[in-house]
Amino acid sequence: MRFISNTNDIRKYLGLKSKNNIKFNNISIDTRSIKKDSLFIALKGKNFNGNKFIEKAFASGACAVLCSNKAYRKKNNAIYVPSVREALSMISSKIASDFQGKKILITGSNGKTTTTSILSKSLPKCSSTIRNFNNEIGLPISIMSAKKDSRYIVLEAGAAKKGDIEYLSKLVKPDIGIITNIGNSHLEKLLNVEGVFKVKSELIKNIRKGGTLIVPNDGRYLKRWKKMAKSIKIIPVPNKYIATKEKFSSKDRMMTFDIIEKSKGNKKSEVIHISSSLIGKHNMQNILVCHSCLNELGESNSMMLKSLRKISSSISRQRIISWRNNSTLIDDTYNANPESVKRSIDILSEFPGRKIFIFGDMFELGRYRKKLHVDIGSYLNKSKIDVLITFGDLSKNASSRFQKKSYNFHSEDKLRDFIINFVKKNDIVLIKGSRGMKMERFI
Repeated sequence: MRFISNTNDIRKYLGLKSKNNIKFNNISIDTRSIKKDSLFIALKGKNFNGNKFIEKAFASGACAVLCSNKAYRKKNNAIYVPSVREALSMISSKIASDFQGKKILITGSNGKTTTTSILSKSLPKCSSTIRNFNNEIGLPISIMSAKKDSRYIVLEAGAAKKGDIEYLSKLVKPDIGIITNIGNSHLEKLLNVEGVFKVKSELIKNIRKGGTLIVPNDGRYLKRWKKMAKSIKIIPVPNKYIATKEKFSSKDRMMTFDIIEKSKGNKKSEVIHISSSLIGKHNMQNILVCHSCLNELGESNSMMLKSLRKISSSISRQRIISWRNNSTLIDDTYNANPESVKRSIDILSEFPGRKIFIFGDMFELGRYRKKLHVDIGSYLNKSKIDVLITFGDLSKNASSRFQKKSYNFHSEDKLRDFIINFVKKNDIVLIKGSRGMKMERFI
């Protein structure tokens, strides 16, 4: 049973009197995805007002609503609050405070979703973030949807501006905080990498006293994190445990490597053999982070080893499929920032055959947007990529630096026609761009 499964559960956490109790099976913030017997949460913002869609929600199958529409104050199937956002914050923070198990909160520029997914599948009786619900609305809903008998709750926290991680981590008060990495993301509001570092590091002040912080063993930031984390334990990764003997099989599309504990003197280290469809050095790091977290919690890695053999590569948003003219496609269209693009280039370089990178613009990079696209061109020169195809005004800056074959397009139709004729048998193609570029249209 979930923490919130009926209207009186909500009233209890809001300090309201019990009324006619209505049970619901799902929680939805969008009338387009409402299922029968759902709770509809009517959010209100600058450009939208969910209160206008309450009747549509009921017509679509909702059985109850949480709203700020005064017209519904006395309705039996409605819970009225002055602010829905504040209500979600109050409910989720009280649930998190009452929770007797361990809470793990994960943030970072890249790898949040992958790390969250691996770790949640590796822990017994674990609730986790729903889909990509990692903001000030989604994270509270993920907490509300957690199961009461969970021993662990693993949550993902995203940030687009200063204060986002402070707000989310204050709701959770995690026992373990994880920062996967620091990179060039959301620079329009965070300005530069220093801004990214500061917003991700907001997590630290809200880790419970005596808790743990797991971070990259990065010389640029580790000393600063150690100064911030005075009342908590800090675990850099890699450190005690390291990854060795990495191999990639393009035929099986699998990565294997060993995790070993650094030996002391003549003591022989235990070897943990990893086999996973999650490929690339960044996923080695994500898996190593999860192993370190399991070790800190005193849990076996047996569930992680089993899940990594079965886990879908789609959680890292890199779907490998057979494509046109008997080529192979790596669908990495979900989103893009400079670090994730470089990691995708590294993955594409591992495959045999002619390697083609179809690159759409990266957004939210502020004043560095041109330079960071040029940097991708320079990075491509050090890779094994044979052909660069760009789509958009910004990505063409990468081709200005790329020294091999490149083609630039602004027309969707022209690029579509080019792909049809250009991609041949045994080619390996990777498509990537920011969410706003909708690069999936070319698949």
